Amino acid sequence: MGRTGWYVLGWSFAASAGITFLSFLFPVIFAVPVFDILGVVIGVSFAADWLWWFSPSLSYVGQGIIMGFPTTVSMNLGMITGWAVLSPLAKHKGWAPGAVGSSTDGSRGWILWVALAIMISESIISLLPIVISYARKMLNHYKRHHTQALFRTNTADESLDGLDPDKVDDDDWNDDEPELEPPERLVPTSWVTIGLSASAILGVAMVWIIFGDEGIKPWATAIGLVLASVLALLGVRALGETDLNPVSGIGKISQLLFAVLQPGNVVANIIAGGVAEAGAQQAGDLMQDLKTGALLQASPRSQFYGQLIGSLASVFVSVGAYKLYTRVYQIPGPEFPVPTAAVWLNLARLLNTGALPPYAKTFMIVFGAVFALLSILKYMTPIVVSKPPVWVRYIPSGIAFAIGFLNTPSFSLARLIGGYIAYRTRKNGETPLMVIVCASGFVLGEGITSIVGLVMTGAGRGAVSCFGCHLGGGGYCSGGC
Repeated sequence: MGRTGWYVLGWSFAASAGITFLSFLFPVIFAVPVFDILGVVIGVSFAADWLWWFSPSLSYVGQGIIMGFPTTVSMNLGMITGWAVLSPLAKHKGWAPGAVGSSTDGSRGWILWVALAIMISESIISLLPIVISYARKMLNHYKRHHTQALFRTNTADESLDGLDPDKVDDDDWNDDEPELEPPERLVPTSWVTIGLSASAILGVAMVWIIFGDEGIKPWATAIGLVLASVLALLGVRALGETDLNPVSGIGKISQLLFAVLQPGNVVANIIAGGVAEAGAQQAGDLMQDLKTGALLQASPRSQFYGQLIGSLASVFVSVGAYKLYTRVYQIPGPEFPVPTAAVWLNLARLLNTGALPPYAKTFMIVFGAVFALLSILKYMTPIVVSKPPVWVRYIPSGIAFAIGFLNTPSFSLARLIGGYIAYRTRKNGETPLMVIVCASGFVLGEGITSIVGLVMTGAGRGAVSCFGCHLGGGGYCSGGC
């Protein structure tokens, strides 16, 4: 990266950390009610009444740079549709009578259903090209071995006229080249078999101990693990070919299947979806690690050891971090509304109880159908047409569009700034390395400083934050001001 890269990383880290620390003292900094200027005329506080404020988070800007301009545009289109159109509509029509920020009876909870329909339609259709590609390769694999068998048994067969046995293993028919690694650098198959079997049995037992028979049956957990393994193959293949892991759609597919296997059991439905999505997510992460290691000619066995150590350590680190966060913050709450969890819960309830808010079904059908059609054009056109039209690349991402529904506007606005920076600095179709380094510094600075602030708050110093909130005139922190 060089001296320049470290210089950029250091300054971007310091800038993000400084703003984050100031926001710890004065929380209003991360909830600037800039839109209230427009509401003065009509006597409305867009921040307090409709959750419209701006968060000048450099971490959000950095994430927008990394995500890219098209994704952030799709996210903001969804944000405008959900929070500027559907949320006020649901509120004024009485479909969502509760507070706007409520995920149960408020506008936020109402538009979550629409986001859910978009995510399901986009996720399922986005898997079709991967399934078609996999089926084609399996068919070619079968044809290759079938043709070889015919040559071995009857080389005089008239059906083989015109076929050259030397060309049976043509590049179009070949699988990927085998690993050229010495055995001492590879992970033995016995390790994988024993480890997979032991972890599966332990996983089924732990889920049964924690949730009991009323949560999910052991046989259902075992089926969920098998399903997760199959869906993880699709996820890894999609990640390798498109750089996107459709974990959201994979989790939803598992929930749909478990609505049939254990009907009426909301807990089992959520657990099954979580197992499938976690499996696909972890499989994708490990694949990326091993792919990077292969490019760097690292030892697969050494990486395996590192992954085992990291997995063991993460059990304690993740649980400790969760306990610390739940001690300091209310989850879900103003600081961490966890909208994705609400989506999972809503889908589980829908599949098992069929309860929907007024008119949510109509909008779910309309938006789901629209994005199903857009997804077909976006994902299937490159398969049907060798040279897709230019306009296909401008079709918005359904997942990013739905994320604009899930989070408050402040989440999307700052990311749009980052996406625009990435667009303006692109050279030869790629974002320069130094811009990515700067974005990484933004994300790291806020992340590390937030942990420091979390520890300080947990140590009983939250009064400083509340004092700053009063000085700043804010009312958006969750410190009990």
